[in-house]
Amino acid sequence: MEALYGRALLAWPLVFASVTIFGTATFTLAVGDFDRAPAGSTPAALLPAWRVMAIAIFLVLPPMLLNLTVEMTALSWRDAIAFVPVVMEQTHAGAVWRWLLLVAALLLFCVFFPVSPTARAIALLCLSTMLMLLGALLSHAVDHGSLAVLAYMIHEAAAGAWIGALLALWIVTGRARPSSDWVAGAARKVSAIAGWSVATILLSGAYTAYQGLGFSLDRLLFSSYGRTLTVKVVAFCAVLSIGAYNRERLIPDVADPVSQRALLRNVGIESVVLGVVVVALAALLGNTPPAQGHMRSHPEMAMDTLYSHAAGVSRPEPKP
Repeated sequence: MEALYGRALLAWPLVFASVTIFGTATFTLAVGDFDRAPAGSTPAALLPAWRVMAIAIFLVLPPMLLNLTVEMTALSWRDAIAFVPVVMEQTHAGAVWRWLLLVAALLLFCVFFPVSPTARAIALLCLSTMLMLLGALLSHAVDHGSLAVLAYMIHEAAAGAWIGALLALWIVTGRARPSSDWVAGAARKVSAIAGWSVATILLSGAYTAYQGLGFSLDRLLFSSYGRTLTVKVVAFCAVLSIGAYNRERLIPDVADPVSQRALLRNVGIESVVLGVVVVALAALLGNTPPAQGHMRSHPEMAMDTLYSHAAGVSRPEPKP
């Protein structure tokens, strides 16, 4: 379990940044600029956050790759460095990582290269979608086939649309000080995005949970995967209750300054809980072996491949 926590801790910045860039780019294209404001106001307000997240993705990938190599080889971090090229060349994960590094470099270029706001938002949307797909290919969903990988990616994209819309509304309102009318209109669109996202999360999450647990109550209660899923669902329901309150009580009166301030306060809380707690649990769940149908397609099988291609290096004995 300690190894899972370490892997999830490294994966969290990648998952959070990928889904948040996707969601904020979606918000930018869906909501548009402020009334009587210069073109590109929304992307300009979000650009510092995009740059921070792109840098975080680029910096976290090397230690994640090294940690994967450590798990595959059962060596120390220092000794595993020599195996990184072998992992990149000879394993399924390595092929995915080559694409991950390329997309991360393109993402970094995109947030610093001067382009039009709309072109930047479209490029970020495409690149973050690729990151989510590649992340799905590195998850345990790959053990269950293409449909499971697609469901995993759709689940992340829906969560990203929800998180990103909330975070973008919060950031843009705080940084750019748009008009009250714009905030009201943007809040209604965010509410619509959240509604569709929740429906998609429930459907794709149910399918993913079935792949990992089946219909077994024992697996839900007594497996690491089942317990992590339970905690994630509880946290999701807590956030959902805040969103439901916003949708039913505050959105109808969002033009009122008091309701608008309350809504923006709740949006900040919702963004933090979704981004920090729920995404962290999602990163842990994505790296936890499912309670059923787990095949040896990850470190266990990769060790044989690595040592067969590393001439002169003896395979360590497994720890008791």
